Amino acid sequence: MENEEFDKVARLIKSFERTLYFVPDAIKSETYDIRLKSGQPLMLTGKRGTLFVNDKGGVSHKIGQDTLICRQEDIKEVFFQVCSHSVFSHENEIKEGFVTAGNGYRVGLCGTAVLEKGSIKNIKDVSSLVFRIPREKKGCADKLFQSGIDFSAGILIVGEPSSGKTTFLRDACVSLSYGLHTRSKRIAVLDERSEISGRFDLGPCADILKGYPKADGLIMALRALSPEMIICDEISDKEVESVHQALFSGVPVIATLHGSEKDLYGRKALKEILRSGGFETLVFLRGREQPTEILKIESVREWFENSGRDDDSTQRFDYWNYESGKA
Repeated sequence: MENEEFDKVARLIKSFERTLYFVPDAIKSETYDIRLKSGQPLMLTGKRGTLFVNDKGGVSHKIGQDTLICRQEDIKEVFFQVCSHSVFSHENEIKEGFVTAGNGYRVGLCGTAVLEKGSIKNIKDVSSLVFRIPREKKGCADKLFQSGIDFSAGILIVGEPSSGKTTFLRDACVSLSYGLHTRSKRIAVLDERSEISGRFDLGPCADILKGYPKADGLIMALRALSPEMIICDEISDKEVESVHQALFSGVPVIATLHGSEKDLYGRKALKEILRSGGFETLVFLRGREQPTEILKIESVREWFENSGRDDDSTQRFDYWNYESGKA
């Protein structure tokens, strides 16, 4: 059962499905993704770093004579299979660099960009496929609820790739929806890439908007679903303005962000949201070596004070005091 998700993802990779079945269980349980690259070995990445797979399912940190090599024909065949042989129907996803296969499994793409008026219209000559393996780790977000933070204010979960942000966010969704730590909350889940929900049960009080761009999903959720909380994964700098509008609609947002604490210092658009008080709590995850584990929980106020890098911190604190009637 522990490695069920690995095996399900392996079934999407028909060219190597049988070989991947024989990968040792200990390796399966630690694998974050399966990587195919034209002319290169079949690879697994996880807690042990990058491992190369041989023709019997064994793994090694070094390439050997029996290491499986992915041919361009393999890449092409698997790509068409995950697109259900209809590349056109996945056009909007492909130009964003991924395809959603099966029941919410994300496949990252690498190839040659096709540009139109300076924007990516499509990707051709796909040369790499990265199959993310979703996990369910029940209770991993419990410490968030036990920390005593205010869930009626915005929460931003920050972590590097493969640090378990989506798994952590999913568990928080389940707790809120089922009322495991407080009364049940009506939550609107903006699941743009179908990664949060996928094949997982988010509970009775979770309304899931799949495939919506965040700006459109936010508007629809606020207008039609009457949520008490909005959940969204992987906000980018270009989506900050849309999230900013939701933050001040009276509905708190829990969101995740790719990056480390150091990355926050140089992201101006994001710092504007933090200054304005839209998010009041920052949750930093430890990283890929300890996925879903919390490094620290810090109020935005404390983070600015401790970082000593916000020239406008005085204005921001005055704003907060004014808004709370303390100025």
